[in-house]
Amino acid sequence: MDTSAKISQELRNATVERKKQGGHRCLGKQRDGNYALSVGVATGCFTADQLHKLADIIDKHGQIGHISTAQSMIIVGIPEDKFYKAKQAVSKAGLDLRSIGRDVRQVKCCPGADFSPFGLQRTLPMAKELESLFRGFPTPMKFKISVSGCPNCCANTMLNDFGIHGMLDGWKIFAGGKMGTFPAIAQELAVSVPADDVPKYLAAVLKTYKEKADPDERLSKTIARIGFSDFKKEVEGRLGLSYDDLVLTAKEVRESEISSECIGPLQE
Repeated sequence: MDTSAKISQELRNATVERKKQGGHRCLGKQRDGNYALSVGVATGCFTADQLHKLADIIDKHGQIGHISTAQSMIIVGIPEDKFYKAKQAVSKAGLDLRSIGRDVRQVKCCPGADFSPFGLQRTLPMAKELESLFRGFPTPMKFKISVSGCPNCCANTMLNDFGIHGMLDGWKIFAGGKMGTFPAIAQELAVSVPADDVPKYLAAVLKTYKEKADPDERLSKTIARIGFSDFKKEVEGRLGLSYDDLVLTAKEVRESEISSECIGPLQE
């Protein structure tokens, strides 16, 4: 079989430029000339009703739905003249539009102790909590979070900016992982962390990242530049700080997503 592809340098360059933009960002133009939307729900667990609604949206406005590695549903093949109708249909269906910009992304998780025989902690309430608090918070570059119920790390805990996995006595926390062309393995930040303290660690990591990162720098590079030992000290020094400001900012960003232009001026 022939798996070769014709490269569009113009489209690649345009996509790279779009990735440099701050704020909420949609997927933009795809190789087939159409557009795509990222749709998600916390934990990546879709109900039958939500799947029926998604199927109807895809049937009316797109071509297919693709489940991404981040556990969101990517609706692809949306013609430009149907883009905002598709976007409005997603919102009316009670589903969330996911940003792929420079912000805290959707929280990825495995089924955890609610379903998995190996789960040591319940991932679903933890993922929902972290997402409700921090998703959408602006960061120097994209920021991904992963929640696994046990050391098997089925949600790729150590390949995300902030990852946790369940232990018998709490959660083990890692920071600084990433996938991509130059992957990085996250390093252990804390062990046996009570569930109620996990958001404090995430907030402290976000604060440290915002303050210490150079422009356009992923967390893994920030840590490599300042050293993990110093990074860990900075995080620990911020654990007692209030993070109400982060939560408020994230909420305001999520509320503004629906009115974002994404690919051009909004159509009535």
